[in-house]
Amino acid sequence: MRLSRGKINHLSKLVVDALDGDLGVRLQKDSNVVRLEVVSIITEEVKRDSMVDELVREKISSQKRDFPEGGREWEILYRQYYQEEVEKHRPPRE
Repeated sequence: MRLSRGKINHLSKLVVDALDGDLGVRLQKDSNVVRLEVVSIITEEVKRDSMVDELVREKISSQKRDFPEGGREWEILYRQYYQEEVEKHRPPRE
């Protein structure tokens, strides 16, 4: 799923507002700095997801047998390959 810049900004504002409104959370930086970091994280995740989706579709289309998109077998392969690619491209934990 593609997210526009406006939607990403809106989501980042919702996240920061939720954090700011939680009594158990204290932001150590200005809320706009935190919001910009949330924008960066969401943007990177959307890019990674698009890359994984593209790799999975290429993998399925390169099969010897033809799997029509949307068919049961295609869906099973997509889920399987998607999970494999997500594992390969998961960012390192800090």
